[in-house]
Amino acid sequence: MFGRDLTCQARWVRWRCAMDLTSSVRTDTLPALGTVVAPGVLALAPYGALFLAAHPRAAAYFAGHEAVSLSVAVMLAIGGGFLVESLGSYVEYYLLDSRHSDRAAMRRGWWRYLRIAWKVEPTGQHYLRRILAIFKFELNGFVATVAALPGLLWMAGSGLVATSAAAGLVLGALAASASLFHAASQTSRLLAQIRSHLLHGVGEPPFADEPCALTE
Repeated sequence: MFGRDLTCQARWVRWRCAMDLTSSVRTDTLPALGTVVAPGVLALAPYGALFLAAHPRAAAYFAGHEAVSLSVAVMLAIGGGFLVESLGSYVEYYLLDSRHSDRAAMRRGWWRYLRIAWKVEPTGQHYLRRILAIFKFELNGFVATVAALPGLLWMAGSGLVATSAAAGLVLGALAASASLFHAASQTSRLLAQIRSHLLHGVGEPPFADEPCALTE
């Protein structure tokens, strides 16, 4: 009987660890892949292809050293992704924020939201995180697509790809960038609305008994 209890406890511990790992991957790793790594790959891919085409010895070296190739590719993707995210913050501030009907009110709400320390976290906070990940994907995807355009044009001019394929890639990148910018603009407004509704709940039940702290 005692051994059966130990077996059940061990299974329960393994199940909890698996659930924690799955939750961690879902909440941290997947958004990072979509908002940092994927845009970094998209932005640098044309230039990587141009570099390898211009340096066949380097291409042969990377082809024969898969571990080195993978390490370099991962580092470039992550570094490029963070650079894209940094540029995206400027796009958000100077372009997207200006499209709000009342930018000053939006920014006041944003700074007030940043000072909240939730003691009882509302369900809307989880929804906000999900929409924020989508917004980052759209915004960084737009920046990465624009960054890749000169490389695509360079590939077309160098004859690395066929003219029809190059034209299709360039037109596709233009359409994708326009669509992603429009989507990011709409998602930015949705985020502002969610933050506004969350702020209305401060001091109301169930936050009245344990109010959220607004730091000064």
